[in-house]
Amino acid sequence: MDKQALGWKKIEELAGQQGIEAMKTMESYSPRLARLALEFGYADVYDDDSLNLKQRALVTLSSLITQGDAGRGLHYHFRAALNVGLEQAQILEVINHCSAYAGFPKAIHALHIFQEVLNQYETSK
Repeated sequence: MDKQALGWKKIEELAGQQGIEAMKTMESYSPRLARLALEFGYADVYDDDSLNLKQRALVTLSSLITQGDAGRGLHYHFRAALNVGLEQAQILEVINHCSAYAGFPKAIHALHIFQEVLNQYETSK
């Protein structure tokens, strides 16, 4: 399987149709950035057996929280974490844990985003 196809497969596995639509939107604006994200981000990084998708979701969330992600990254990856089977309590504990390393403002910001995502996620089921 080529890297593009593998990237699309991983996005579908992680984020479902919403992830595919997000990548197609990126691709329509910047085909090169989409190709880099697909081939490196999803094919090279996500397609390794050292960590499973739940573990990768935890790493990604903690990284985005500690960076103070104010964009769509946390929205996308909170939903992906739920899609791969992380429980609400596990995600909340990641947010709580990050407060010690990133500070309360970043953790509280992440909590607000998670609440939005959780409400949308539960409504879409």
